[in-house]
Formats: sequence, structure tokens, C-alpha cells
Amino acid sequence: MTISLIIVISTITFFRNITNFPLRNWDEAWYAEIIKNMASGKYGYLMPFWNGRYYFDHEPLYFWLSAPIVKLFGPGEWQVRFVSAVAAVTSTVLIFLIGKKIKDEKLGFFSAVVFLTMGQVVIRFAHGNLDSLLTALFLASFYFYLKSVKQKFPYSIFLGITLGLGMLVKSWGIGLFPLFLIFIYSFTKNNRLPKNLTIIIPIALAAVSLWYIPGFLKFGNTFISWYLFNPSEGRLSTPFQNFSLSYFKALIRDIGFWFIPIFLFALTNLKKIKKPDTRLLLPLILVSLTYIFFLNFLKDKSDWYNIPAYPLIAIIVGYLIHQLHTGRQKIIYSIIIFVVILLQIYNINRIENIHPDRSHVGAELGIRAKNLIPQGSNVILDDPDFTSFLYYSNQEAVYTLEDNQKSEFAEWWKIKHEDLPNFVKDNTNVWVVTPNVNSLPAQTSPEQIINSLSGYNFIKLN
Repeated sequence: MTISLIIVISTITFFRNITNFPLRNWDEAWYAEIIKNMASGKYGYLMPFWNGRYYFDHEPLYFWLSAPIVKLFGPGEWQVRFVSAVAAVTSTVLIFLIGKKIKDEKLGFFSAVVFLTMGQVVIRFAHGNLDSLLTALFLASFYFYLKSVKQKFPYSIFLGITLGLGMLVKSWGIGLFPLFLIFIYSFTKNNRLPKNLTIIIPIALAAVSLWYIPGFLKFGNTFISWYLFNPSEGRLSTPFQNFSLSYFKALIRDIGFWFIPIFLFALTNLKKIKKPDTRLLLPLILVSLTYIFFLNFLKDKSDWYNIPAYPLIAIIVGYLIHQLHTGRQKIIYSIIIFVVILLQIYNINRIENIHPDRSHVGAELGIRAKNLIPQGSNVILDDPDFTSFLYYSNQEAVYTLEDNQKSEFAEWWKIKHEDLPNFVKDNTNVWVVTPNVNSLPAQTSPEQIINSLSGYNFIKLN
């Protein structure tokens, strides 16, 4: 009964808006374009192809799972979000099962509710991003570990498979997170290393090698130098210069009003924690805080990198609520929990609106471009948020006008304003979509402005 309720609530949460808004800049529309290209059959499944080139960035598991859906039903919003939404429901169910396994069904339920109402979770998991699949595989690995302690087969095999697949979502570096959790949990709770490593590790490596070996054979040293020797994806080049506490600030914001039961527990029940429960909570606290601490050394300050730790945080908070929700005060705490849930829904919406999304502009411009600009044209968008435009325009590649190009190899799509005249001279059928005609270095005449939409002009330069 309880697990059915969790499935219903999480399904409504993650599927209710799956078609209600355009694909978002940057990541979602970027991944959708990769998926669309894979489904087309033109570029193969081995390596992501994006914006006119094979693109060395994330591993391809999410794209592999999504491409058949796009191939079967055609491109669209729900088609590229479906895997993420299914993985989101799976993650919530796994949190419930883990809570039930380590204590009881009540802990599982409270943990799942906390997880669903933490900041960023619904925002990221209901979109076509990688975080949901990554988290589902992490949780599956930990759950199979818990089951394998008493039943070696088949759970050790399942653990090896999910551990390996987790390394094929973003990178093998972040893919090791569940192994770190398993080691700390086993050592803290049982005073020993995890069992069955001789089964788990070879199976995980075998799963990873099914992509790494063909990738190396086709793309050579470039593939190895990026995917094998760069697990941080270039984000740890200057760690101490990058250090800040921004990820802890995001954690506090995303926990939000769940601090109310945390404080109530600290005031009333802190001294009553039993030793077995301490050994249960300590590894979850240690792993989640250690993970978030090291995120602060990354060059990128993307709040959603916290998300792999949020299921552990949810179980910790769920345990505190579990301890409060007993005895004569159960009704009072039920009311408090209900109020906190309502406040967290407000907090979720507030967080989502911190950075207003402009993807609808890119989508509208892309749809207009699809109907206006011939395929195969050289299209330049005078806006750095171009991934949604690229997807909806149905062009194979799009350039942007930006003067902050890191390198031609890494950001080949950027054209400096001063280089635009030479680009127009060297290429034919060049179109620029810009909100400011006067910013173009090249001379333009009113006759070259073919169309306009939402303050942007569609200009055919030659």
C-alpha cells in the first residue's frame, strides 16, 4: 500500500508537466539535440554528435536510452524527458526501499516525502537532464549492496551492473560515488570492508568497457585523454582558486523548511539516539557532506551538482522525523510535517524562479527559423543561450556571436564580432538572428531583414 502511494505521488510529480514547456537552455535542449541526432541514424550511437561535430563531453547512456523513444515517436519534449521522469520515479521508490531496508517502512515513506520536496529535485528530474538517471543508478547500487550482504547472488551481480552503468552517465569519476558510499557505510556500520568486491568490481569494469573499448578503437587518444584521464571534465584545473562555500549555501537553501523538524529533534530527542541508529546515520552524514565539500573546489558553480547527495540527506531528515513522529505528540508533528511540505512547495517554486528561463524565446525563434531558413544554411544567433534555438530550428549546426571563445576546438560555434565580415566573405547563405542590428560589424540594409519575432531580426547577409 505505501509503495503504491509513493509510486502514484512521484509519477504525478514528475510527469504532470512533461509536455507543458519547451526544452530548456542549456543542458536539456543540448541533450535533446544529441538524442535527435542519434535517433536519425546518421551519426551512430557510439559518440554524441552535437552542433555539427562529434562532441566529447558526457558519456552516452542517457542518450542511448532516449534515442529509441525519439525514433519510435518522433522528436518532442516528452520523448527526451521520458527516461528522466521514469528514473525520477525509480529514485523515489528506491529511497523508500532503502529506508525500509535499513530501519522500517515509516522511515522509507518519510525519506521519500522529504526527497520529493527538496529544492532542485523536481526541477532537474522532470526535465531531460542526466541527474535523475545518475541518481537512480546510484541508489540502485546502494540498495543492491544492502541486499547482497545477506544474499550474495544475484544482488552482487546487479550491483556490479548498476555501478558500471552509473559510470556511463556523466563520467567514471562521479560514477564512483556509490562505491565511496558503500565503503564508508560498510566500514562504519560493520567495521569491515564491503563483501563480494571480487564479483562487483570486475562486472562494473566489464560494463564500462563495452563503451570504452569501441570508443578508443574509433576515436583513439582523444577519446582516452578526455574520458579516461579527465574524470572532472576540466573543472578541477585550479581547485584552490575556485574554492568557495557556494554548494553548502545551495544545500541549506534546498533543505529549506525541513530545518524545522531538524531543530525540533535537536531540542527534544538528540540525546535519545541509540547507538545502532548512530552507526546508521553517521556514514550517510559523512558521505553527503564530504561529497558536497569537495564540490566547492570545482570551477563550475552549478547548484545541481549537489543532487547525488540529496537522497542521503532525505534519509537523514526522514530519520529525524521518524523519531519525532511517535507517542502522544504524533498528531502535532503530523500537522507540522504537513505545514513544512506546503512551505517546501513554495520554496521549490521560489528556487526555480531565481534564474528566469528564456528557453521559450529560443524555441519560438527556432520554430520561426525552421520555417524561414533553408536547411544547410550558415545560421548565426546573436545570443549565447542557443541550444533551444538549435533544437527547434532543425539546422545541423548554429553559430553564435560571442567574443569570449576559450578555444576553437572546445567552442567552435563562437564567432567574434570582428571576425563576422570574413565569415560572411568565406561562406554562402549566411543568416544572422539578432536583437540589435546596429551591433553587427558588417553593413546591413533594410532589404536584408527578412523577418522579425520577439525583438529579434532575421537577416540574410548573402
